[in-house]
Amino acid sequence: MVRRFAEAIACYEKAGALMETDYVTAGMLVSCYRAVGDEEGALRAARRSLARAERIVAHEPVNGSAMSFAVSALAALGEAERAKEWAARAMLLDPDNLNMRYNFACMLVLELHDHEGALDILDPLFQLVGIDALKWSQSDVDLDAIRDHPRFKAMIAAADARLAQSS
Repeated sequence: MVRRFAEAIACYEKAGALMETDYVTAGMLVSCYRAVGDEEGALRAARRSLARAERIVAHEPVNGSAMSFAVSALAALGEAERAKEWAARAMLLDPDNLNMRYNFACMLVLELHDHEGALDILDPLFQLVGIDALKWSQSDVDLDAIRDHPRFKAMIAAADARLAQSS
């Protein structure tokens, strides 16, 4: 959230080395490496995240979290069609997983450059998110490309207003 990517890379690399089943840290590394301009590091992290997520999904076929990281990794590796197939399957198996949907929106922005598709996915999420998720989305580097989009600004403003009323 504070965009200290070099420090985040060191922490995520260490955490990922400690647990070979951890697909999340490898997936987070993709964004961090991209933020510092290290495309090879991003591809390495995507391959690692995909391998780990695929192992989890093989044993837990409805694990939306693992599926979302696999989708993002596939897209980062240039396998757009396979990523779309996995995303469609994940949405059928775990349709209420808001975090998974958020990750799909990030993948659409970053990897497939489908800003309208990402906004379509984010719109219903912003009607439900709490303050922590809202703050995350306001600083998430993955969403930088749509940050100035009028729809994105309107969604943030509406979520802010909704949360202010509930306080």
